[in-house]
Amino acid sequence: MIKIDDQNIEYLLFTRIKRGDDLKQVGSFKATNNELAKLYAQYIYDEEDWVEMQIVPKSSVITVRLPEALFTERGVV
Repeated sequence: MIKIDDQNIEYLLFTRIKRGDDLKQVGSFKATNNELAKLYAQYIYDEEDWVEMQIVPKSSVITVRLPEALFTERGVV
């Protein structure tokens, strides 16, 4: 049984259409757990016959560089 809690996790979805293609990010979505995220990825992004689909929690992504702020106001990126 899948336990569903109130916390939504943001996931990034990476796919490739055929072997040898680059793995590309094609979207993002929120789910309450990894098992539900797998189901969402398959059903939300079913427009292609993907050879590979990978999801990763956005919080696991390591930032190397971010864009500079567009405005000088605090909190606006």
